[in-house]
Amino acid sequence: MMTFEEVRFGYPGSREILRGCTAAIGPGEVTAVAGPNGSGKSTLLRLAAGLLEPTAGRVLMDGRPVSRLGRLERAKRVAYVPQNPVLPEDWRVEDAAALGDYPHRESPPAPRPLAERLRFAREALRLEDVWERRAGTLSGGEAQCVALARALVQDTAALVLDEPASHLDLARQMALFGVLRDLADAGRAVLLATHDVTLSRRLGHRLLLLNGDGVLKPFPEAEAEQARVLEEAFGVPFTGREVEGVLCWFPQVGAHDIKPKEGRR
Repeated sequence: MMTFEEVRFGYPGSREILRGCTAAIGPGEVTAVAGPNGSGKSTLLRLAAGLLEPTAGRVLMDGRPVSRLGRLERAKRVAYVPQNPVLPEDWRVEDAAALGDYPHRESPPAPRPLAERLRFAREALRLEDVWERRAGTLSGGEAQCVALARALVQDTAALVLDEPASHLDLARQMALFGVLRDLADAGRAVLLATHDVTLSRRLGHRLLLLNGDGVLKPFPEAEAEQARVLEEAFGVPFTGREVEGVLCWFPQVGAHDIKPKEGRR
């Protein structure tokens, strides 16, 4: 269980980005955080991964402040993939993915053998064709899949993923969300940042919003309220459409007059 308790954060010399975020990210669910650029999604995820410490409030992993866990202990519990991951360019893809095993080289070892975890990551992210290539020869989408594979090899109870589908083609996006749903069904907790409200509604379990005021809010239940908060967050009107029993929201075609919220950068 990952818990945010009235979390506030601001970088030195800049405005406060997060002004009171409270949420519980439990095992068995994919939780997406959506919001416009500069709303604090990446900062929230770095706090979740223990890479930043709140200026106020707490981020807890199973009741313990995540930023105060030792690096290896934290890496055995939370796998984090940043928005623009970096790979060792001269390494083979398989070796780059195997870096996810590093936290388990000290006792206790990972529950599953490394070869089994590598095989699962390779197949789940469709990396068979590039498995023997050098990481520096990959496209942006392929490199992102390798970084995600490294996180799967890490085999943690929680995954924290910043825009994990941003460079992926549609087929790989669908495959990735299918993998994340399967991991959640097996008891993992998945927290991800996204701009794609439609995809996160269709393939995730829960959607939270950061609309620029620094407060994390659950996506409302009422349809009219959903349209209002999306337009408030993104600055364009949305149209709702039911797809396979799920109400999905799409920006209205021709809605080009984006009006930034006052104070948003």
